[in-house]
Amino acid sequence: MTYTKFSQLIERAAQRIQKTRCAVVSPEDGHTMAAVVRAGRERLIEPILIGDEARITELLAEYGCEKSAVTIYHEPDQKAAVQKAIDLIHAGQADCIMKGLIKTAQFMHAILKRENDLRTENLVSMLSIRELPHYHKLIAFTDAGICMNPTLDEKRQIIENAVRTMTAMGYENIKVGVLASVEVVNPRMKDSVEAAELKRMNQEGIITGCTVEGPISYDVAINKEAAQIKGFGGEVAGDADLLVFPELTSANLTTKAITQTCRIPVGSLILGTKVPVILSSRASSAETKYMCIALAAAVNTGDND
Repeated sequence: MTYTKFSQLIERAAQRIQKTRCAVVSPEDGHTMAAVVRAGRERLIEPILIGDEARITELLAEYGCEKSAVTIYHEPDQKAAVQKAIDLIHAGQADCIMKGLIKTAQFMHAILKRENDLRTENLVSMLSIRELPHYHKLIAFTDAGICMNPTLDEKRQIIENAVRTMTAMGYENIKVGVLASVEVVNPRMKDSVEAAELKRMNQEGIITGCTVEGPISYDVAINKEAAQIKGFGGEVAGDADLLVFPELTSANLTTKAITQTCRIPVGSLILGTKVPVILSSRASSAETKYMCIALAAAVNTGDND
């Protein structure tokens, strides 16, 4: 399946019989609560709110949500709140974890702490999905938030994380473009060399569940006319589902430029963990936080239908 609109992913999540139980750490801010209440009303999730109960109750009333519609654990200490969320995951009482009004460093320290056993064998990475105004379907980016200068093998893991998650969302035949500033291999440009290696891994069956093209430039990956003018063939050109950046700086600059210039929200998830982790900024809009929740709810929705 290919999604042309974010609403299609949301519809998929809403059709799930067993709703995703989302443990929200320190949800004592308006944007987080607005997103959680909306996702709960739309039957995307069953909210589990872990934080200061008095403040949570105030915000629920402000957003017109009955206290009985959510589960609340009173834990005003943020360190203890994130640990409670992790404990709920291990007890089988929660399916994903969301960051609220807690600093990223403190939140991720607990998530990645070896003793908490949320890591998988793969690298931890981030997947972002956007609905661009002039692209014919949803487009995914990785990694724009975690891996600074990934090695070739780490790029393989980043692709595998994204493909596994997108497949769980219902994607088929995922078309992956490994980005570089050129479309041909240049031995002096490591990014182009590694992109070609990732394509080879895909052709040899090392990377599966997708079609990998690289090196490929951004314009060729998303614009069929540009691909034709440059004489670039293949099924990924002009029709990419997932774009893989060479390193964090280019990824961060590109995705922020798109977000700010187009004024569009973005859905993101942390991958490489045993459950989806929602890591939106404390300053993110309610719409962006809602879209992140929708992505988490869309993962593995077929399992309980």
